[in-house]
Amino acid sequence: MRIIHCADIHLDSALTTHLDKEKARTRRKEILDTFRRMLVYASDNDVQAVIIAGDLFDSEMISASTVNTVLGEIARHGELEVYYLRGNHDPGISIFAGRNIPKNLHMFDERWTYYQLNGMADESAAHSGNDERCNIVLAGIEMTSDNKNRIYDELSLRERDVNIVTLHGQEQEYGDAHVAEEICLDKLKDRGIDYLALGHVHRPKREKLDHRGMYVYPGCLEGRGFDECGEHGFMLIDIDEATGDMNTEFIPFAYRRLYDVQVDITGAVDSQDVADMIAEKLYGDVNGRENDLARALVKITVTGGLDVESEIDMEYLARQFNDSFYYVKIADKTDLRVDPLKYVHDATLKGEFVRMVLEQDMSEDDKAYIIQTGIRALAGEEVWTR
Repeated sequence: MRIIHCADIHLDSALTTHLDKEKARTRRKEILDTFRRMLVYASDNDVQAVIIAGDLFDSEMISASTVNTVLGEIARHGELEVYYLRGNHDPGISIFAGRNIPKNLHMFDERWTYYQLNGMADESAAHSGNDERCNIVLAGIEMTSDNKNRIYDELSLRERDVNIVTLHGQEQEYGDAHVAEEICLDKLKDRGIDYLALGHVHRPKREKLDHRGMYVYPGCLEGRGFDECGEHGFMLIDIDEATGDMNTEFIPFAYRRLYDVQVDITGAVDSQDVADMIAEKLYGDVNGRENDLARALVKITVTGGLDVESEIDMEYLARQFNDSFYYVKIADKTDLRVDPLKYVHDATLKGEFVRMVLEQDMSEDDKAYIIQTGIRALAGEEVWTR
């Protein structure tokens, strides 16, 4: 049996932190389309079940068209059984009020719910005790402030089954949960879990839970901001129903990838110098086919020390790379530096100004900024503000 484990899709996320309104609208459609593509992948690759471990939606403010599209796509793939556990970002169950819920969409609530994946989706079948087969069982519960610490003792699994448990929250090793989104891994050890399907953490992670099982965050399906760089996709679980043996594989699936590239531009004297330094580092770090590069969102963080008389235009730099990528942002983390020896014997007004500032009781950063501003003003150039 093949199962997809995904989470943190965050449909209808605003996405306006970095993108303009038009690109944000396009990006929201792309994330919805990636959800569609994942269901197509499941159908084409003999997947029988899809587990959504929370945060399918981003907030209560979900468009009717997005909800209708999700339900319509799930219904269209009736050969798949879809198990949706709501996360902390998801709206209440009322979001589906007045709509036809597909027969192949299964939900969880604030009590443990058990589904037999390789048979009828029936709690009694999973716990009847009369079936000697190696059943594949999915257990899940929506964590709340009321049940967050008692769920562990209430979990009931048969040792002989292949047991998948799904929860949404942040892992912690020991102790009680202080909020609903905390999962105590220690309390889930030695409970007969083979695969703990988690959501909430946006980067893929797969670790050993105990002698028997593993816990897995698949990460978000698509990165949305520069705190979500790297590969994104879902986990594919392949279980041999005869032996219970399990194999897992991360499937990269995002339409766009985000990069945060760090470039030290120490020694640059003008914008073209910096552009050359960025290009060398950027195209080395951002690999892929031409179409992949054109789809990428890139944040370029420039660091290092610049002489106060260097002329670096960050807007100009961003324009140099706009045609190569879907979105480019330049973050300036450089420091201005003053070489006093350059001005010791400078008899001009500029030299006198620099020496006077260097004698003041203030931070080196403030001195450098004032000197840069003064030099530009004396030259009749545009004064940059910080």
